[in-house]
Amino acid sequence: MCSAGDERPPERPGDSERSEDADNEGDAPGEDAPKPDAGPEPEYTVYGRGGEQRKQKAPKSAKQAEKAAAKASKTSAKAGARPEYKVYKSRPGLRDRLRKPDLASLRQQRRSGRLGDRRTAGDGRGGRRWLRWVLIGVCGWLLLSFIAFAVSAQIQKSKLPDSAKDALEGGPDLLAGQNILILGGDRRGQRQSNASGSEGQGPPRADTIMVLHASLTSFRKLSIPRDAYAAIPDCGSQKINASLACNTTSTKGNPASTIRTVSDFLGIPINHIVIIDFDGFSDFITTLGGVEVKIKNKVCGDVDGGKSQGGVSIKLPPGTHTLEGDKALALARIRKNDCDPSEDDTDRAARQQVIINGIKGRLTDPLRLPYNFIKGPWIGWNAPKAFISDMGGFTLPQLAIAAVLGGSGDTNVLGKDGDTITATAGPGGSLFISQGECRRAVEELTGSEPPDEPVCSP
Repeated sequence: MCSAGDERPPERPGDSERSEDADNEGDAPGEDAPKPDAGPEPEYTVYGRGGEQRKQKAPKSAKQAEKAAAKASKTSAKAGARPEYKVYKSRPGLRDRLRKPDLASLRQQRRSGRLGDRRTAGDGRGGRRWLRWVLIGVCGWLLLSFIAFAVSAQIQKSKLPDSAKDALEGGPDLLAGQNILILGGDRRGQRQSNASGSEGQGPPRADTIMVLHASLTSFRKLSIPRDAYAAIPDCGSQKINASLACNTTSTKGNPASTIRTVSDFLGIPINHIVIIDFDGFSDFITTLGGVEVKIKNKVCGDVDGGKSQGGVSIKLPPGTHTLEGDKALALARIRKNDCDPSEDDTDRAARQQVIINGIKGRLTDPLRLPYNFIKGPWIGWNAPKAFISDMGGFTLPQLAIAAVLGGSGDTNVLGKDGDTITATAGPGGSLFISQGECRRAVEELTGSEPPDEPVCSP
């Protein structure tokens, strides 16, 4: 008898053949015996780079099937590590060209699979692009307005005589506190008639004399009546308006003489000068769409001979009016109010300050911002043409800033305290201004005592 451990099951037909096949192929350690052949597999398609494809037939044996599966697994793993597609980069913008490319962010997007995401129409990107172009257009329009202003201001600056520049105390920082002389001459040089009745040429007299004190915290005005009695260097004592015609035959006058006269008269330095050009002043106001003024009394009168002689005639009732260039200029220049003969030169000086406040109101009124923005380049070009000044395109904007921050201030006229006339009658129909009155007016203007003793009316 045989023991239980020696028993072996009887062999079935075909077992010996399968055993021989397994011995010939050689089993790898740990591998299971091959499964029975399930028959021919269906045909399938393999896709490669660039959309190329090739058809492969089913393997004839199990060994070939295993090799094909291993190859497909390796190809799939390789495709997962590096996608089989090309990445095209759009043309970079100017800002992208100037900055270093963010390659790390690009790789991160590729790894996370977000690189190919498409934005939808409603993601807000189109609206942001539209807003960006609007902002670019607004900034470009403002830049064009400033360039027009700066170029025009530099052209006007070159027209100021060197003698006037030498008479100024200077001072580039307008916001630190500067005294600015505003000077307007009459049209005597263009409309002066000689003995035969024809028009001749002669130096003008000052039609407007005003001192502005501009700083970061204040913007105050002081008008000097053209009939104020003053000591004019090299020309003796007479009405202060004659200082512009002193020692000159030029139709533009001698602004250097007026600078020295006003400086001695008030005891303060004059840092800058603005000479009003009447034609440019009228065009500037027209560009603004007129100015709004409020007058207390009825004003009637003629300027430059009135309308019948090619000048301007005005007749304004009390109240608020919007005046175009010629009318606004006539209101500032009219010497005799036919509707109120009791008015004097101090009332005329007060009306000039009303015009200045009207211009400032047009430029700073929030409701006028759309109009001023649309007209920006025209306003920027015409504004400096309204005057000749030593201040160029970079100093004049400081004056505008001071006007906005400092407020309009009260209307101050030398020789008049409110409705009370403090000036007295002087020689030749002039107005005599005392030193005490000058000192008080300067303290209100600058906020401090004058550095020098005012000469005022000698």
